[in-house]
Amino acid sequence: KMSIKHVLVFAAVVQLARALHAPFELRSSPARALQSPSQFGMAKNVLSHGNVVNLATQRQELKALRGGGSTPLAGCVGSLIKNIVGSGVLALAGAVAAFSDEPAMIYPAIGIALVAGIMSAYCFALVGRTCAIAGAKTYREAWAKTVGDSTAWLPAATCTFQTLAASVCYSIIIGDLSRDLAATAGVRGVMGDRTTTLTLTMASVVLPLCMLRSFGFLQYTSLLGITGTAYTGFFMLLRYFQGAYLPPHGAFSKAVAQPPVFSKKGTSAIKALILVSTLTTNYLAHYNAPKFLTELENPTTARFNLLTYVSFLGAFVLSVAFMASGYLTFGGAAQGLILNNYAASDTLATFSRVGIAASIIFGFPLTFVGFRDNFLELIGLNQPSQGLKDALTIGGIIALTGVAMVVRDLGVVVSFFGALLGSAVIYVYPSIMFLAALKQGKKDVTVSALELYAQYGLIGAGTGLGALGAIVVILKTYTNILK
Repeated sequence: KMSIKHVLVFAAVVQLARALHAPFELRSSPARALQSPSQFGMAKNVLSHGNVVNLATQRQELKALRGGGSTPLAGCVGSLIKNIVGSGVLALAGAVAAFSDEPAMIYPAIGIALVAGIMSAYCFALVGRTCAIAGAKTYREAWAKTVGDSTAWLPAATCTFQTLAASVCYSIIIGDLSRDLAATAGVRGVMGDRTTTLTLTMASVVLPLCMLRSFGFLQYTSLLGITGTAYTGFFMLLRYFQGAYLPPHGAFSKAVAQPPVFSKKGTSAIKALILVSTLTTNYLAHYNAPKFLTELENPTTARFNLLTYVSFLGAFVLSVAFMASGYLTFGGAAQGLILNNYAASDTLATFSRVGIAASIIFGFPLTFVGFRDNFLELIGLNQPSQGLKDALTIGGIIALTGVAMVVRDLGVVVSFFGALLGSAVIYVYPSIMFLAALKQGKKDVTVSALELYAQYGLIGAGTGLGALGAIVVILKTYTNILK
């Protein structure tokens, strides 16, 4: 128990430092990270190109990458941590609760989070190496210059619909938080119902924001995300150490509809894939790897790797803080959106809901419009009229509102799309691009035999775990097979 507390305390310190020392903003939607068309060409026999691949065990060492930006390493680390850590951390405790209610299972969960973080960091660095080899500046351009043009739609569509999934998650969070805040304000009856509060918020706040012709002022609201996330992490840690929700004497133990549940239902190992899938969404930032590469000052391979692994370590610590504090507070009762577990009468929880809600609402337009514009481009409408954009915006917001009325479990959406789409963006596509780059022999790059074969392992593991994870989520949520 002491070791868990040590991890959580360290995480709180890291969060506060991040909120104070991450002034640089390098965010963009997955769809916006893809710019130009591509073609397809699968690398089938990399081993035959001896001039490209040296099977002796050695590290790849590239010269300073072409170009480079002016953002210092420390600034890029802060921005990348912020880019990685988003609303997905609010679903991690529920993902652990999906397969166990045993307190000791937090240790395997942390181990899974560590392995997933290491693999995600490696693949993020791999995208940067591929861009350096191919001379690419975007995720899509990296695919175009390595794999080819004929399947440019594949990574483009994947990242575009990953942005749609983020919009669905935002809509669910808005519905839950608006209902809870209405309850805290004493609103009852029809006006306090989730359907009503969701509809009013989406129609009166979110839609007008999405209809704006310019989102310039929204760049200044990014501090809300940092502050809201840091505060929420601190608040969750505080309530855990206080034992505020622990029956029978916790200050809020009688104020919640669903009290904490420990050691009643046991553990189901197969359902741990839900946590794996949720972590995939949680660590997803790979479409922005080329952007960080071009913004980094003096972007050598060593510096980009340092940026990558330090940032993912920070993201891992923060993820553990949210996951462990939420799970150890509520156990098997932890919900898909962990803030739903906290009492409406908990003032600190109310502040957290306000901060997260403001962050989500002001970040919604950037995410949704990124999906809208790139969807239009994906179907061949490169110069749509403003009227068409507005119509699609109105229709899209109505559709998202409807989906959020029906699908209320944030954890289900995060884990399903993490398995289905996130696995491809994080594990499968980077390895395919890297193998294709080696096959083309664009630079005299040497890699070890172990690393070479690891690419095929990542492709297989990413595909298999993604498909199996999506199936497990569906079976657990909509059938009695894994109940």
